[in-house]
Amino acid sequence: RGHVFWDTDIFIVPFLTFTQPALARNLLTYRYHTLPGARRKARSAGYEGAMVAWESADSGDEVTPRWVPDREGHLIRIWCGDIELHISADVAYAAWHYWQATGDDAWMRDYGAEVILDTAVFWGSRAEWNAQRGCYEIRDVIGPDEYHERVDNNAFTNRMVQWHLETALEVLAWLRREHPDRAAELERRLDLTPGRLQRWADVIGCMLVPQDPESGLIEQFEGFFDLEDVDLAAYEPRTRSMQAILGNEGINRVQVLKQPDVLMLLYLLREHYDRETLQVNWDYYAPRTDHTYGSSLGPAIHAILACALGKPEEAYEHFMRAALVDLEDLRGNAADGIHAASAGGVWQALVFGFGGIRLTDEGPVANPCLPPGWTRLRFRLQHRGRWYDFDLGHTARQVPQIRGVIFDLDGVLTDTSELHYRAWKRLADEEGIPFDRKANEALRGVSRRESLMRLLAGRPATEEQIQEMMARKNRYYQELLQGVTSANLLPGALELLEELRAAGIRVAIGSASKNARRVIEQLGIADRVDVIADGHSVARPKPAPDLFLYAAEQMGLPPEQCLVVEDAASGIEAALAAGMWTVGLGPEERVGAAHVVLPSLEGVRWSDLLARLTQAINRRTGGK
Repeated sequence: RGHVFWDTDIFIVPFLTFTQPALARNLLTYRYHTLPGARRKARSAGYEGAMVAWESADSGDEVTPRWVPDREGHLIRIWCGDIELHISADVAYAAWHYWQATGDDAWMRDYGAEVILDTAVFWGSRAEWNAQRGCYEIRDVIGPDEYHERVDNNAFTNRMVQWHLETALEVLAWLRREHPDRAAELERRLDLTPGRLQRWADVIGCMLVPQDPESGLIEQFEGFFDLEDVDLAAYEPRTRSMQAILGNEGINRVQVLKQPDVLMLLYLLREHYDRETLQVNWDYYAPRTDHTYGSSLGPAIHAILACALGKPEEAYEHFMRAALVDLEDLRGNAADGIHAASAGGVWQALVFGFGGIRLTDEGPVANPCLPPGWTRLRFRLQHRGRWYDFDLGHTARQVPQIRGVIFDLDGVLTDTSELHYRAWKRLADEEGIPFDRKANEALRGVSRRESLMRLLAGRPATEEQIQEMMARKNRYYQELLQGVTSANLLPGALELLEELRAAGIRVAIGSASKNARRVIEQLGIADRVDVIADGHSVARPKPAPDLFLYAAEQMGLPPEQCLVVEDAASGIEAALAAGMWTVGLGPEERVGAAHVVLPSLEGVRWSDLLARLTQAINRRTGGK
């Protein structure tokens, strides 16, 4: 029918962005030219801004059919065009990531900014304040999992709205700084008043995202966990979808997914979630997904996430479901046309899954996870006007000359986690928030602000209150720090620092703590550290790579000549995204993504560490 869905923006545009960016630009500019239709849809639904059509054609007006006949001729109500709203955030996501990957400032100025901002206006009018619960909600929607209709507070939708509004404010700030005339024009035309922008900030801070703060498990939507649990294995073998077997009403009552929903969120916003969160949600949702006859979009995403969890065999199974959907007509509908979005997902699985590509300010870097039997994966990407060629796994990779080691502080060189726990516990008790040592684990390796957000778990707070609570926690922590001395260095830390100094290896601290300098001085190791990168050094905390890239820059070293020693999943993610080598301290389930995993630094020698790193890299790349 020539209709455009979210498939285009999320599955096809990324492939074109990194291979044929001019075509990606054209597809995204289509979203700009169809803004009038999106605005008409918003007005007809009683909202403001631009509400992107679920199915769009030449004008941007909604063309999703409202009723379709089933096999028996009974009419079935199709709700997607009315309430599958996440597409507005999906379009903004595609526009933002095209800009980040290409650096096409002219397109963002002339086209992309208006798309992102006017769809944000829609979200500002769509989010509802629940005074009783003290939060914003988005009710009566459909998430990516279309087996469940008319649900409240779908986690994917709500969290993507948060991201969308944050991004809109960032784009507007960029316009004001770089193109003030264009900013003024859009502020006037889209009615971006201070009051509207403040509402966006309020929605960001108080949006309900149903997640257990202790386990990290995200509820797909409110009430999902109350649905009947179904053993999909009991229905095998089958040749139909679970929706066809259980019926439209029946599928709404069970915990069976058409495609990844929470896991889709964790893929798109992968820089915002750590490995532990991915693992617990994978364990819950992957077994409850209709992989064989649900959506053809799902298998590629599961393949990527399985790679992120170090499961190459499982990733390969999902990958082949996606790769063969048309080649072997796995779903019996290849005659209707190829599954183009699934093909885009296959490319993403190869590049971002098996290739392990992460994008950094220095360009794309690879951390491959090849499946058994594969000896080579070769592809090329275009990033910010430059082509990058990757040839992974065909020979043993030698560890490059490592000239700098970046240590996280807490949990690596010293253990002030108990002090942090006691400070957070005191704050939590004062605020009447349940908090224990298990909950404290979720705060490992993240910034003070992010820690507070996790502690609050959606509890509303103004920016002034947030700042006051962060300052109060830090004051409690500072009081406890007074007793820290060199005796608080962890076993093996001082010996390794001295060995690195003797070997001429530069040493940096890469810690999110804003108290890092004081701790280093009290530990008595300031003379063994060349560079300190702390919470004052960069704006974006881990798992963004900025802190480690800053440390490398200050040491005068390229990322590939740096080794990061970390004890937190977010830190390992940040180091890999920075294109650095990694040593994880702690259990596999927390730091298993690192090149080398050790229980601690006790007894660790520099020469032994290099040898283990070489062996680990050769295993990952298929080298002998």
